[in-house]
Amino acid sequence: MVLDPAVNVAHHDDIDGIVPPAGRDGFVGHASAWAELNGALQGGRMHHAWLLQGPNGIGKATLAFAFARMLLAQNGDQSAVARQIAQGSHPGLVHLARPQSDRTPGFKTQITVDEVRRLMHFFHTTAGLGWRVAIVDPVDDMNRSAANALLKILEEPPARSVFLVINHMPGRLLPTIRSRCRVLKFAPLAVDDMVPLLRSDVAGVTATEATNAAELSGGSLRTAFQRLVSGGLEVGAEVARLFEAKNPDWAGLVKLSDALTLKGREAAFDLMMQDLFALLAVEAETAAKAGNLAQAERLAAFWAAEDARWREAFAFNLDRKQVVLTFFHGLAAARGHSPA
Repeated sequence: MVLDPAVNVAHHDDIDGIVPPAGRDGFVGHASAWAELNGALQGGRMHHAWLLQGPNGIGKATLAFAFARMLLAQNGDQSAVARQIAQGSHPGLVHLARPQSDRTPGFKTQITVDEVRRLMHFFHTTAGLGWRVAIVDPVDDMNRSAANALLKILEEPPARSVFLVINHMPGRLLPTIRSRCRVLKFAPLAVDDMVPLLRSDVAGVTATEATNAAELSGGSLRTAFQRLVSGGLEVGAEVARLFEAKNPDWAGLVKLSDALTLKGREAAFDLMMQDLFALLAVEAETAAKAGNLAQAERLAAFWAAEDARWREAFAFNLDRKQVVLTFFHGLAAARGHSPA
């Protein structure tokens, strides 16, 4: 599934040791989305902007790059086009994502208007090249100024241009951008589609480990990869144990929080957060199905309050260990237990 091991373009959501979407040969699942894109191309009715909409990590960007390869290789050497795209050097493709920070290591937290200006420059300087493709990955990361600038381009698109706009969370998208795009809905991947890829890409992974990672991922290949390369399977098991305890195991919580707030464990911390909120949602749903509506409402209200609190903590770089401990204190109260 790897096009070129010499992929040399770093992006903010890269996973160590895992080939990014630009370097993959093909994709798994999403046959209907591919058929719609390909049908529009073959039928001569190619829309200028497509909104690839679905949960994070399920292969939207991978399919976007696969389509870009096919579109740009129509009249050229397919292997050369694929290699250029993998290395970020094809003149007919621009990948718009969060840029590297100018002042500190890492990446900016948003796609800024400066990036959209780069997109405008791309179209201005590549006139006459034939098809030109812009992958926006994802539009969710655009700040308001960048989104408005993109909207202006979509309203008057350059000739023979195709925008593949990736969107994880529809609620963050400007309705005016959505109205300019043809929407492709993407569903979470099936476990059977994910397991072979997990085993081929992560050395030494057993069939059982790959299946467990896939089943815990919610259909997100990205999440499954993270579980396998960052100790996420062990983290998931410990999170489940701590969550299911009738009373908070403070010693266990402190130990887990200390381990996951170390530098380099950011991916594992994110997996812990995903697991906690998923387990909380299941508990609220179970209470509702059992007819305990008051308990279900308390847990749902706790979920909403914690979601807002964690977002605020990340935005202001607050103490993550304290965020975790406060979560379990509140969970005990929402369950009607003593947090002591």
